[in-house]
Amino acid sequence: MGHVGTILTSSDGTSWNERTSGTSKYLYGVTHGNGLFVTVGDIGTILTSPDGNSWTERDSGTSNLLFGVTYGNGLFVTVGLGGTIFTSLDRTTWTERTAVTSVDLLGVTYFQ
Repeated sequence: MGHVGTILTSSDGTSWNERTSGTSKYLYGVTHGNGLFVTVGDIGTILTSPDGNSWTERDSGTSNLLFGVTYGNGLFVTVGLGGTIFTSLDRTTWTERTAVTSVDLLGVTYFQ
């Protein structure tokens, strides 16, 4: 994930292929869960893909930068600038959550 919508995929970690994301926005975080890849980035960008090759932009409802995304227990969670937190059960509809902080959240993970 990265510079101006760059997405690279690999089946073995050695050979890499560039994919078309459909966006020129910077991408900062990526996760995989429930059969879907999700990447997040600039200006509230959220892209989803079932295979890592074709990507669909989703409406996050924010213009804040999103830095991290994770999946666990049936829920996608993304975090970002100024304490931004959004969650999604269906990968399409994202709901803003109230943060207890206004600091930038750069990453998120799930632990069971």
